[in-house]
Amino acid sequence: MLLLFCIYFNLVLSYAAGLIPFRYNFRRRRFESCKPFVPCATVLLLLFAGVQYKNGRLPEHMKIPKVGMQDIIHAAENLVLNGNCVLIAVQQLLFLETYRQLLTDLLANARTFARPGTVGRFKQVQLLAQLVLLPCAVYVLHTFVYLTLVRGTDINIVHAILFMVSLIPNMAHVNNFYALLFVQRLTLGEINDKLANLWTICIRHGPTNQQPADEVLPVFRRLQLHLQEYQQCAGTLRKIVQYYSLSVALYLLILFQELMSKFFYQFTHFYTLSLGNHSPHELEAMGTLMILVYGLNTAQLISNCYAIFEGSQRIKSAVHRLSLIPGQDQYFQATVKTFLLSLNHSVLKINIAGLFTMDFELLTGMITAISNFVVLLMQFHIEYSKSKLSYWHGSNSSKPYKHAQ
Repeated sequence: MLLLFCIYFNLVLSYAAGLIPFRYNFRRRRFESCKPFVPCATVLLLLFAGVQYKNGRLPEHMKIPKVGMQDIIHAAENLVLNGNCVLIAVQQLLFLETYRQLLTDLLANARTFARPGTVGRFKQVQLLAQLVLLPCAVYVLHTFVYLTLVRGTDINIVHAILFMVSLIPNMAHVNNFYALLFVQRLTLGEINDKLANLWTICIRHGPTNQQPADEVLPVFRRLQLHLQEYQQCAGTLRKIVQYYSLSVALYLLILFQELMSKFFYQFTHFYTLSLGNHSPHELEAMGTLMILVYGLNTAQLISNCYAIFEGSQRIKSAVHRLSLIPGQDQYFQATVKTFLLSLNHSVLKINIAGLFTMDFELLTGMITAISNFVVLLMQFHIEYSKSKLSYWHGSNSSKPYKHAQ
């Protein structure tokens, strides 16, 4: 039930953001095209981008100390965020039928895995965190930050909600990508379990001509079915990456910018406090929470993609182990060779728009790059603050001399 709840929650979020311009047929259990919904959903996405463009800049009367580099970082964020919304709207118009088929398959596969209860509790918690908890946490934290910054002004909560509304389509689109990959990850795990079961049958009963009579299909035929399942899974993964990779790459850039901005702000917050400039203390806690939320979001995306690569490697090891079983017939050996050749030519590494290979090396690279950027920005900020402070002291010390003259 938790698996289905997470996926349905994300689909409802996608409906609210205009990402699914279809109507769902409950009898046939599939999405069906509905032409009036298509322009309305596209206009809604463009409206989200327009709201972000209009309200993306914070008012000038903020109580946080101004830092020049932060303005540049936030300007880049608004550009990428708006561009991502427009890109999703364009892709939705161009590849409408592909998205409909992918989402229909997502619901069908989710029900298949939910019935036997093969999904472990830990995987269900991972899915709940990515599809439900993280989007809610990001939206609530940003809204509270905005309300804290404009405290004491005439800005109401409606303005604060509109300020963050364009985050919804970006998060929902990437969460659809995550859910689709998560189901394919479960499919790879199921294929690996079937191969392990096949290895047990071959070891227990020896050569294929000694197979028990209650087995309906020969061993080599069952191995061919597993090969077809793997090839179908690999083809679906290539399709998912093809139609989601560019917008996911932009979303990763948004996460990268947010992490860098929040780390830099945390430093400037403590540094300006040491100089006697006061700012809201609530921002300290919320800035730390946002670092944790964005870091967890990035780690969840990368770990899901890396788990798919690990699943393909485990399948490769299982097929290699099957090739070492003695006494098998020529059909079985030929199928094993074909399976290994297919595995060698379809390594399931998730590459996003040719920019990122989603593995833990990317995560360590992001941490290194963020650390270098933050250290560089801190040095500029300290030098700027020192020069400004020395100029202020110099101007104050020259006043008594002028009065004496």
